[in-house]
Amino acid sequence: MDKVKLVIESDRFIEVNNPFGEKSTDYICKNTFIFEKGKIYGIICEHGAGGESIARLLSNTTPLKGEKVFVDDVEVGASTIEKLGWYLGRVLYSRGLIKRELSFRQALEMAIKEHHYYEKIDDIVKEFHLTPSRLDYSLSQNCEWERWRISIAIGYTNNKKIYCFPWMNTMEFYDCLYNSSVFRFFKKLTKEGAIIILPTSRKENVDKLVDHIVRIRNPRFEHYVSESPYFREYFK
Repeated sequence: MDKVKLVIESDRFIEVNNPFGEKSTDYICKNTFIFEKGKIYGIICEHGAGGESIARLLSNTTPLKGEKVFVDDVEVGASTIEKLGWYLGRVLYSRGLIKRELSFRQALEMAIKEHHYYEKIDDIVKEFHLTPSRLDYSLSQNCEWERWRISIAIGYTNNKKIYCFPWMNTMEFYDCLYNSSVFRFFKKLTKEGAIIILPTSRKENVDKLVDHIVRIRNPRFEHYVSESPYFREYFK
């Protein structure tokens, strides 16, 4: 995989339930985004302007509807996106009729069995600086900082190539990247050809961290109250 292209062919609303427990609505508009392997991208936009949806569409967290994904110029479907993409902080469930939230230990054991990247969980714990005593907790039970390290470890153990963070405001972004120290693994991931996508509220959050800045120009978020006829009439 050398590059991934996301083509949004029509505007639409996407319902979001993010890892912070917040429910909201994201609005996407016609656009094309290209991401190259081994690069980190800062996606800059307001809350609800489409940054969250890029992360969700490229990790199959939200199904494609009026959008297309191309890997090395070949259009791919949900199964390929699921194989390549990873949404950081996602809750994992068991397979089968009755779904139960997996502990991190269970998720890592499944990944080891399927991909054989590691022989034992202790190797993953050491490499990603995990707390052994918290491996039997599920994502929703784990502390905010630990969950990001464990989530990135699960993605790596599952051989993911596109690491998509949820949209974060400045406070969330700082807490996530600094307090959890997940940025320490970015060089390892990009050296192995991974793409990292960081949607956030302002450019300053990703300065000196990313290779490319992508600003989303969403017409729905370019209105000015002071330019409206009603405003001018009222304040003339």
